[in-house]
Amino acid sequence: LECGRADLVGDHVGSTAIKVKKKFREAQGGVLFIDEAYSLCDGYKNGYGDEAINTIVQEMENHREDVIVIFAGYPDQMQQFLDRNPGLTSRVAFRVDFDDYLIDELMSITRLMVSKKNMIITDAAMNKLKVMYELASRKNDYGNGRFVRKLIEEAEMNLAQRLYGLDESELTEELLSTIEECDIPESYNDKNSHKKPIGFCVA
Repeated sequence: LECGRADLVGDHVGSTAIKVKKKFREAQGGVLFIDEAYSLCDGYKNGYGDEAINTIVQEMENHREDVIVIFAGYPDQMQQFLDRNPGLTSRVAFRVDFDDYLIDELMSITRLMVSKKNMIITDAAMNKLKVMYELASRKNDYGNGRFVRKLIEEAEMNLAQRLYGLDESELTEELLSTIEECDIPESYNDKNSHKKPIGFCVA
């Protein structure tokens, strides 16, 4: 059972504990996966987020035999989350750090995602993506697979816009399903990267 802050934190006093307990009941006999768990840390003490964390600690104890709880998030923020309540550290038995994907792995993920959409992508488009992955990987929170998915979805939109003005007779299955270099968005801004000239793709 996957959930996040919106599923656990209420909008008035007392409602947060009710929502947390409900999620633990729903996850009974299985796994409760709390994504971006660090978002429960409010900017101030004793807020609704702390109420959620306190209740989670209590429910982890009450359901220690029938619910596995997984907290997910970026390492630095997760340490702040664990430090928020002393009871959390003692109840989290394992910590697993996942390394960022390598550039070649991001390229493989790209091909897989495109293939699942029954589309193809040109070598030039892949080369452009590789440069973007290399730039993005210098950051600690670029998103890994989520970053790949975002770029592909934007490329699909750009492809649709590029072909919008064509006559129906000009459209072919290959044209409709091929992501070109010019479809890849210029969405990653790096201060040290050089600006590229504006170009056009001939469909």
